[in-house]
Amino acid sequence: MTDVHQKQQRLHVAVAALVKDHKVLISKRPEHVHQGGLWEFPGGKVEPGETIEAALKREIQEELGINILSSRPLIKLSHHYKDKSVLLDTYRVERFETSGGYKYPDNTVSTGAEGQLIQWVPISQLRQYAFPAANAAIINALQLPPVYAISADFQTPTMAVSAIKVLLDKYQLVQIRLKSLSGKVLEETVKQMMEKERNKVRILFNSSMQLPDYLHQQSAGLHLTSRHLFNDALIAQYKKTYPEKLISASCHNQDEIEWANALKLDFITLSPVQKTRSHPEQPPLGWEPFGLLTELATMPVYALGGVQIEDVAQAGLYGAQGVAGIRNFG
Repeated sequence: MTDVHQKQQRLHVAVAALVKDHKVLISKRPEHVHQGGLWEFPGGKVEPGETIEAALKREIQEELGINILSSRPLIKLSHHYKDKSVLLDTYRVERFETSGGYKYPDNTVSTGAEGQLIQWVPISQLRQYAFPAANAAIINALQLPPVYAISADFQTPTMAVSAIKVLLDKYQLVQIRLKSLSGKVLEETVKQMMEKERNKVRILFNSSMQLPDYLHQQSAGLHLTSRHLFNDALIAQYKKTYPEKLISASCHNQDEIEWANALKLDFITLSPVQKTRSHPEQPPLGWEPFGLLTELATMPVYALGGVQIEDVAQAGLYGAQGVAGIRNFG
């Protein structure tokens, strides 16, 4: 079967992540349907000639008696089950209103407009519920911010600490990437910044850095270079030692994305989207090819390379979680 034919056979689904007060609305699938008995994010099939936004509004009104007032793209991904393939276009919805007399309490299991069980669940607790496999990436996307800041490399600890502390004050997800420092100098430099990890900033270490266990314990996870993405021993040891921590990776092409899928990573960066000053000789992907590659990923994708913070919305239109950057994010 050709890739074109596979695309024609996919079920295109519009999905809503309805969010309020750090909680999201989930519903339970009837026992007799595909993936029955599992919780899911509400939504339904996009009809021929129908826009995603129109399908989303129609399905959510039918299923929940909720009118969507505004929404924005959250994540777009394909998933292949044994018996069918789906393309999920998921939108984050924070402005909505109920109609038809439906009132959904915040902390109890209720019944939707079609008789299905529904519940508001804290985003931080979503992993406690059983979802279809395709929904795992949506959960990741809900728990990740739209901006992933990456530190530049610095030759001196003083420069590194000063610049990285700026990132830690501004962003929720930060990668420390100090390839020029090593040994005790690197350890002491990183140690000065780890207090932010306890203040709601998630810090990931670049896999090129050799750091002691006590610092890894304080971090949120590991970001794999494209070279370390294929280091099975390193990844297996990290997962065994730190099973609850995030693992992300740098990807540049379809092969790397498919390997990241196989490893079931939490998110990836995909680059370069546009021409960069640091690697002017490397041809950029461009937004359209970026979007096609992003669709292959089974986890959230950050656009990297020649992008600005202002490109978050643009990245979302092509299925990305948001943007990542080094020079434009300080």
